[in-house]
Amino acid sequence: MRFREYSKSSSKSCVEYNYNDDKQLRWSTTKQDVTATTSVAITAQIKQLGRDLFLPIGYPQSVNEGYLKYQYYDSLQGLCSYLRGVVSTSAVLSATGVGDAQATAMSAAMTWAVRDGLGMIGGLIFSYICSPHFDANVKEFRLLADVLNDIGMTIDMALPILLSQTSWMTSPLTTIYPAISKYLPSSYLILTSTSTLCKVACGMAAGATKGTITDHFAICGNRADCQAKESTQETLVSLVGMCMGVWMAGFIHRLEKNQNNNTTCSISGELDDTCSNNANTIRMLDAQVISWGIFISLTLLHVWANYIGMQCLRLRTLNQQRAKIALQPLIEECGQSVRSICNDKDGSSSRKKATNPLLLLLSPNDVNESLWKSICSMLYQGNIHLGISLKNLIRMTNSRQNNLIQGNWHNEKYMIFTSGKGKVSKAHKIIVLLRVGADDNDELKAFVHAHIVNWCLQRDGRTAELSQILSR
Repeated sequence: MRFREYSKSSSKSCVEYNYNDDKQLRWSTTKQDVTATTSVAITAQIKQLGRDLFLPIGYPQSVNEGYLKYQYYDSLQGLCSYLRGVVSTSAVLSATGVGDAQATAMSAAMTWAVRDGLGMIGGLIFSYICSPHFDANVKEFRLLADVLNDIGMTIDMALPILLSQTSWMTSPLTTIYPAISKYLPSSYLILTSTSTLCKVACGMAAGATKGTITDHFAICGNRADCQAKESTQETLVSLVGMCMGVWMAGFIHRLEKNQNNNTTCSISGELDDTCSNNANTIRMLDAQVISWGIFISLTLLHVWANYIGMQCLRLRTLNQQRAKIALQPLIEECGQSVRSICNDKDGSSSRKKATNPLLLLLSPNDVNESLWKSICSMLYQGNIHLGISLKNLIRMTNSRQNNLIQGNWHNEKYMIFTSGKGKVSKAHKIIVLLRVGADDNDELKAFVHAHIVNWCLQRDGRTAELSQILSR
């Protein structure tokens, strides 16, 4: 074993220690040029400073797998959002009246206040509707939050164009009923309120899911440390975005200035060779076209980074979509057993012994669901309804067409109903009623039973035989 120790004095001496197999420690002192070694040490210190500043203590052992990859894509999407905000801010200010001599500060302030108030009210409604689903659909709402942010920024970016195209919406009403013109909201107020609502919903959904994602990565009781390091990462991204945004804003401003100079040359009639060349250049590099090109490119990169970041996030919990994927081998094996019993009316045939389905089940970390399908299943439940009240059961379907899947349900804390007759169709529903006192185990058991029933009905649709088999 060999160790080297370098002095900080001007002599630049080096002491080398050797611990040999004879368990004796020997050392020797030499004087040498340690410039290269010093540069390596400085580089190592800079790397260590970066790790201490931006990564949790004890990384990578103190965080869950995939932390660095997720933070990379999260920082990339944050940088895209910052730059798009710089590009869209000029459009919002222009639509507000900045640069217009007829616009007043009081009118702009009142419009912004009303816009923020309407956005807050919409945010409260969004929280009332979606807050019960934040914990179960973390990845879905995190992705949905960024999509809403994209919609809000796109409305801001297109505000001058939309205002010029929506003036016809209120002009017929004001012409026919001039008395109500003062009570109609302006197009600017409607568009900016919609944009603010999208951003408020984005902040609410992102903030609600951020804590769950932090808990997922903090595996050593270092939740506060992970939150602090994420804040430093966001600060770094904001600083980089600010520098790039200043350069981008100056670049777009120079294009707009050149375009205005070209217009002045054209109006004054000075169509010399210089102005003609400038006109050709401005046609090719129009400021709005370049702004929209930058904005669309950053938006596509933002959506891609968010999707990849959510895909690499492997949560340790299961929602309905993830549980269906994890338990699919068990559902298919049980469904095939039920089908074989239904087809074996005489009881003479014997089914081959299959592999234990429990060995094929996926752990939560191995489940990699499609986020788009998961979002669709979150918005539309399909034909399986878990935890429906009896009142909703009667309201959703015709009670005369509800078939109770009979069995020893008096020992269970749930009941399964099927609506519809004959072959299964898109209108066929499987409804699960949970009794008072049902816990997580009862809910999971009802979930598996409902999917087994759905698997069988999709292939046979024989509710009567299925009911008899499950009653055994």
